[in-house]
Amino acid sequence: MGKGNSDSLQLQIPQELKRKLAMDAAKEGVTIRSLILSALAAAGYDVPDDEIRDKRKGRQ
Repeated sequence: MGKGNSDSLQLQIPQELKRKLAMDAAKEGVTIRSLILSALAAAGYDVPDDEIRDKRKGRQ
């Protein structure tokens, strides 16, 4: 899953769930993306560690 193999996924979720994800991500100091990818990895999906890592500038 390198840079050239990334794709975008957009979905509608309840506002309260998005707030909860944002709060949990902030508590852990990660992005919502990282939080979701970690959950997918924990569920058994093949998610490389470098994809889970926070890719915001200065956060690696």
